Amino acid sequence: MDRLIYTALTAMQRASERQAVTAHNLANIETPGFRREMTAMQQGYLVSPADGAALSTRVQAGGEMLHDLMRTGRVVVTDQPLDLVMEGGAWLAVADARGAEAYTRRGDLRFDAEGRLLTGSGEQVLGADGAPVVVAAGAGAVRIAADGAVETRLADDQPWVEVARLKLVSPEPGALARGKDGLFRTDPPLEADPLARLRTGALEMSNVEAASVLVELVEQSRGFEIQTKLLAAAKEMDESAARLMRVEG
Repeated sequence: MDRLIYTALTAMQRASERQAVTAHNLANIETPGFRREMTAMQQGYLVSPADGAALSTRVQAGGEMLHDLMRTGRVVVTDQPLDLVMEGGAWLAVADARGAEAYTRRGDLRFDAEGRLLTGSGEQVLGADGAPVVVAAGAGAVRIAADGAVETRLADDQPWVEVARLKLVSPEPGALARGKDGLFRTDPPLEADPLARLRTGALEMSNVEAASVLVELVEQSRGFEIQTKLLAAAKEMDESAARLMRVEG
């Protein structure tokens, strides 16, 4: 009985965590460059700290956080010069809140009042030299080339001049670790990939599919209900056994 209750309870806890992940995916379905989170569930025995033996009455459900990095999101044409789509396996280097290098597929860029190039969520975009990309005030029109070159010109009849170059990297998917801020990192940071390419005037949206996420939510809710019923059944069996013992006594 104890094993049944413990197993059902830990399964409910993991099911609740899965629901939270699915809800997070659903909330970011329109976030550019967002990568779907997934959970892999498994069960196992707790181990006794005394002799290392498995405790057969203590079965728990464990989970691992995974990320759907390989599947790309739908591309939306915006015709905005600072909207980017990283082609293939390319990622854009940005600075996180601590100033450390991180990577994102989010391509809705903008300039702040100080001329710093930022993502839509406020991270500073890094150049190939590892420093934040900054364009001086009065630089005129700005465009970003397919190889990541940031170019400006003062007037329509003037030539384009490269003033910076975005740092684009091509990491192995298994090398990326996702942080709580939604950015991805590697240890050590990656070198710029000169062959990486991007496309301007469009945005890659989240790779979350609304229909599949809604189906997941329904399945997870039903699974949680089953575990709840299992706990109720365990309680009834425990009470029945207790009554039987009192009668026999």
